[in-house]
Amino acid sequence: MPFFVIKGRFKPEVGIPDGDSVRFQANHPVLWKKLDGAPARLGTSDKSKNTAQLRFEGIDAIEKKATQPLATDAKKNMFKLIGYSTAKPEPEGYVLARMTDDKSGRPISFVFAGKTSLADGSEVKLTPAMLKTSVNYKQMRDGFAYPLYYNTLFADLRSEFNKALRSAKQAGRGYWPKDATTSGVVVTGKNSLATIRPIWPKLWRRLEEYLRQPRSLTGFIPWLTQKNERIDILSIMEERGLQDLVQVNGKKVSLKEAPENLRVRGKAGRRK
Repeated sequence: MPFFVIKGRFKPEVGIPDGDSVRFQANHPVLWKKLDGAPARLGTSDKSKNTAQLRFEGIDAIEKKATQPLATDAKKNMFKLIGYSTAKPEPEGYVLARMTDDKSGRPISFVFAGKTSLADGSEVKLTPAMLKTSVNYKQMRDGFAYPLYYNTLFADLRSEFNKALRSAKQAGRGYWPKDATTSGVVVTGKNSLATIRPIWPKLWRRLEEYLRQPRSLTGFIPWLTQKNERIDILSIMEERGLQDLVQVNGKKVSLKEAPENLRVRGKAGRRK
């Protein structure tokens, strides 16, 4: 399936950007209508008018309320990659997208800095070579992104992302010297989520959601079971619930599989 080219400018000073999301103003907002899924949700305020909050495909940066300074470092690195500076607060760029997130209306995007000879609104096939020039790939390579692979991501692109991931791990860049996703972190309550070592952001978000009410971790797995988010284990090509992949031992929480070995079964792009 092809991607649509949408040119415009990044607006990092608008909204609340982080390591895997930034606002973007398309030169021709009507092009968002080409995307499959829910209509792209555009800003309406004076500053955000006609801007869309992008969701970077294939990667997941740690949350703003998670471990510092790594959360801020991830945002700063993304700013650098899109070409942001005080002298250039709205750098030019383009995205390749084919669908939106049905829940948030965010375009699920491969993000590129600078200009392109590709025609605005044209259809292109995203190759692994093109992926390597994207902000998504470079965030992974620089160690400021975890894998977040959905079943809508093509296998050849996932494989290329994994090369960037291996490079970041081997060089000890970004999150990886402190990552505790599979070794586990001690969680003593919601406040502890701001100080634990970095973990797969999807797991962090589920912990944060669960701990909004004061309660014991003994109920975390049953709570995940009720949500029953479906995930493929790629090494054996079998489907599980997220609850089957999380381990709780007292106050220690860990993931049984490395994030790059997981593929989340999402609903993005489905027409209502």
